[in-house]
Amino acid sequence: MPRHPMTSPRASAGAEHAPDLGAVVRGNLQQQSRYVIAIAIAIGIPTMVVVALTAPEPDPVVRYGYPPVIAYLLVYAWVLVRRPAMAVPFSRITLVLFELAWITTMAAGLARASDLDAAWAALFPLFFLSMVIFLIVGYLFFSARQGAVHAGAVVLAVFAAGSAGALAADDGARLVPHVLRYCIYLAVIAVLLLVLSQAKTRLALALVAAQQARAEVSEMRDMAYLDALTGVANRRRLVEELSFRSSRVGPGYPVALVYFDLDRFKSINDDHGHAVGDDVLRRVASLASGVAGRDAVVGRLGGEEFVVVAPGATHADALDLAERLRQSLPREVGADLGVPVTASFGVSMLRPGESASVALARADELMYDAKAGGRDRVVGGAMA
Repeated sequence: MPRHPMTSPRASAGAEHAPDLGAVVRGNLQQQSRYVIAIAIAIGIPTMVVVALTAPEPDPVVRYGYPPVIAYLLVYAWVLVRRPAMAVPFSRITLVLFELAWITTMAAGLARASDLDAAWAALFPLFFLSMVIFLIVGYLFFSARQGAVHAGAVVLAVFAAGSAGALAADDGARLVPHVLRYCIYLAVIAVLLLVLSQAKTRLALALVAAQQARAEVSEMRDMAYLDALTGVANRRRLVEELSFRSSRVGPGYPVALVYFDLDRFKSINDDHGHAVGDDVLRRVASLASGVAGRDAVVGRLGGEEFVVVAPGATHADALDLAERLRQSLPREVGADLGVPVTASFGVSMLRPGESASVALARADELMYDAKAGGRDRVVGGAMA
């Protein structure tokens, strides 16, 4: 049979542009943010229901405000879970609406308060913690720069609305410094969140870059050691495997070689086309991998020539493996594809310290003996 020099294992299909790491990171973080917000809603709605049912006195905010808020949160949760493409814009709109509602409520409460100090104290802790939460959520659904702009706008809105509400009340000017002090605290928290957001983004970028590098290394390794058409080991991988095994083979550790070549494969290409021929090669490689088992290395030397390196297999084991594969080829490949598929096999044992080329040549000669003997048969060499 003619020899087929192994060419590059994978033809170049054109350079592919590397993915936008920033976009990948934003997508991953936004997906995680959706899960976090959905969990928060799942906890928040029952809490609101319990508060509404257990309130000691009728509260207009609870009575008239909670039902539409709960309904809106249910819609929001549905968007997060069922419409992920809409999650980010919907979340941003939701955030702004809640911020406006909270800030407006604060200003109105201060403006109409009969006791300004009590009204200001009543804002602790719910209102002030809510504003911090809004800043955090803003960094979840905005980029670091957009989150900083959003935080600045929130701080300014809180100061403007709080000061306006205080000044609308009698003797409210004395409360403006307190509003300013709170806004300074809020601004400090916003800066810290910005730093954390940037660090988070850099870390996420580094992780994505590392994952991409590992994927590229894996792809390059596949290109170096796998046959592009069949996905099994290529000549280089087989040579390295044989060299490695020959340094360890011995009386207590046999290594068998099964070398086989498809019979009259050229006629399959000529009569049925190269697409069918390629399909035959892929199916043969898959079948050989299944028959040989996980411990064996199945490879394609080139053309229609295949080799199985079977560590731990005795000569008898290798003959049995070759015979099972020989019988399976016509039934599981040829019958399925409607073409005659048989192979001739040579079985030999790897010897201590011998080179891959010598081992392959010996098994190749046995395979040729099978060809000369009428094809579609197994020929085994000496046991050692």
